[in-house]
Amino acid sequence: MALSQEQINAILEGTGTYDAAPAAAQAAAPTAGHGLSDSEKQFFQHFSQTAMEAGAVAVSQALGKNVSIGHPELSVVQAAELAAELGQPQVLIQTGYLTEKTHPSILLLKDYDVAVIFDILMGKDGRNPDLEMGDLQISAIGEVVNQLVGAAATALSKTFERKLAMVPPESELLSMSPLVLPASYQQGALLQVRYQMAIEDVLDGELFELRPLSEAQALYQQLTGAARPAPAAGSTASPPSAQASVSGAPVPPSAAVPDVPPAPTVQPVAFAPLSPAPSVTTANPNLERILDIPLRVTVELGAARLKVKNVLDLTKGSIVELDKLSGENVDLLVNGRLMAKGEVVVINENFGVRITEILGPADRLQNFSGL
Repeated sequence: MALSQEQINAILEGTGTYDAAPAAAQAAAPTAGHGLSDSEKQFFQHFSQTAMEAGAVAVSQALGKNVSIGHPELSVVQAAELAAELGQPQVLIQTGYLTEKTHPSILLLKDYDVAVIFDILMGKDGRNPDLEMGDLQISAIGEVVNQLVGAAATALSKTFERKLAMVPPESELLSMSPLVLPASYQQGALLQVRYQMAIEDVLDGELFELRPLSEAQALYQQLTGAARPAPAAGSTASPPSAQASVSGAPVPPSAAVPDVPPAPTVQPVAFAPLSPAPSVTTANPNLERILDIPLRVTVELGAARLKVKNVLDLTKGSIVELDKLSGENVDLLVNGRLMAKGEVVVINENFGVRITEILGPADRLQNFSGL
């Protein structure tokens, strides 16, 4: 609550007082005009900044150009207000994050910005893009956003110490006349996050992120609830004995609170100095819980990294050079983790793999620990 000049002067002169209670109540309540409390706004500023910093690095690697995504600008809008703000045709990408539940969001990019990105993916400089939007352009931006959201999910998982996975992006050209958003975005308030997005010497554009306000608040409650700190000393929560006396019920002897100095019952974790990780042994009883779970075994002959342009040039009879030499052992992966190496053989006209090397038990368990 703003103070008048008279109140400020009175406080400075020592003749007046300032009641902090209304200000504290105002800080806890949603801020007028944007529908978010101060704590929710700070959370999404940090959440969005963390996500897009990691996403910008991933997109830079995909395009081979420096990409920067600016500081997030938060606001709460209605779907009807978006058409005027967006102004020109947009490409819509539906995505989001997965925790125990799905937290959907959509990203909006101007069709011109998408055309520039596609031009760069095709090996050109992005200065004279083809503005015709087709399935190829829309699919390509979906793959770029896949890289962005994947990197963002990894960064957010580390920040909040909570597993976040991405919702696979689905892209489409957004109808602007009239504006047609997915059904869940047409009713109620939307949290809009606006970013300035720049591509090195080529583009200075914008990126919009939208999620229903109710979904945004659910995401806030889930992530902050998982990391809620222990009560501080002097907390207003009553101890068990006090609660029992208020209700009039006697405290059983086994539930009596020992006479100790007032202090939090939960202490901060004291981490030991970093030291080399102990060797992992196979005597792990927890492995018995997963012995009957089916696993996907894949044999990787080799890999190749191609640009979109080269992929589009592939025709029947084209040869793709892999990164392994002729006769070199192939990799055997279990659920995407390297487990062994072997050589290709033919058994009754079917291909097979003869195992020539298996990773040690400790190495295999270390691989499983990252799943």
